[in-house]
Amino acid sequence: MNERYIDIDGISIHCVSKGRGPELLLFHGLGEFLKTWRANIDSLSQYYTVYALDLPGHGLSQKPEVSYTLGFGTRFALGFMEALEIKHAGLIGHSVCGSLCLNLAIKFPEKVDSIILVGSTGLSKKEAFLLYRLAMPLGKLAIEPTKADVLAGVKQAFYNPEIVGEELMNKAYQYLMMSKTKDALLNILRSNVGTNGIKPEVILADRLHLVKSPTLIIHGMQDRLIPIEYARDACNLIPEAGLKVFDGCGHCPHIEKAEEFNQAVIAFPKG
Repeated sequence: MNERYIDIDGISIHCVSKGRGPELLLFHGLGEFLKTWRANIDSLSQYYTVYALDLPGHGLSQKPEVSYTLGFGTRFALGFMEALEIKHAGLIGHSVCGSLCLNLAIKFPEKVDSIILVGSTGLSKKEAFLLYRLAMPLGKLAIEPTKADVLAGVKQAFYNPEIVGEELMNKAYQYLMMSKTKDALLNILRSNVGTNGIKPEVILADRLHLVKSPTLIIHGMQDRLIPIEYARDACNLIPEAGLKVFDGCGHCPHIEKAEEFNQAVIAFPKG
C-alpha cells in the first residue's frame, strides 16, 4: 500500500492507494478517517486502483480554518483528483460524504463513472431536522470528548457495536484529541447547520433526478441515523439507481458487513 501526503490547495492531505485498474475513491463520513476502510481496501484493490484519504479536518490531514461547506468539499475533491491526475473515477461516499459524491455527479458528471452511497445523507427532505438533531451531540463531543462519548457514538452507529475492535476505538479517540481536530469538527457543523436547521444547500433531494451516473445505494436496515425509507425514496428519484439493504446492520455497512459490502461493490455494473 502506498501511503503519502499530498498538497491540495495548500492543505496537507494524508492518503493511501493500492491496486491496479479503474480508479475508485473512498470518502469517509464526518469525524471518521481513512482507516475506517481497512476491511475494504485490500479486497477492492484486486479490481481497482483504490484511493482512501483523511479529509481536511480529519485524521492525519491538516485542519485548516476554512468554511467546510458542500461547495468547499466539492472543490477539494476535484483538486484531489487533479493532483493525482485522475481524469474520472468511481466514488464511494459514506454518510455526509454521500452528499459530496452526489454533488460531484450533478455538477461534474464527466468526472464521475459511478457512485456508491453508503448510509448517505442528501437523500430526502425529511432528513433536515434529523441531521440538525444529530449534530447537537457531535457538537458536545467536539468540545469535551471522553472515551465514553466515543463509545456512545459507536453504539449509535452500529447494530452490533462489538464488531468494532479496541484498535479502531483507540484510533478514533486519538484523532479526536489531536490539535485542532475539535475546532475543525465544530467549524464543519457551523458551516452546515444554521439556527433554523441544516442549511438548504446540503439537502439534495430536489436534484437527485440530475444524477446520470450509475448509482448503488447501500444501507443498513437498522440504521438509526439515516432511516432506510430515505434510501428507498432516493432509489426512485435517481434515474440509474439500485438499492442493496443489509439486515442486522447499522450506519456503517462497509465495516459491519465488510465481506458482503465488498462483494456488492465488485458486482455493481459501472455503466
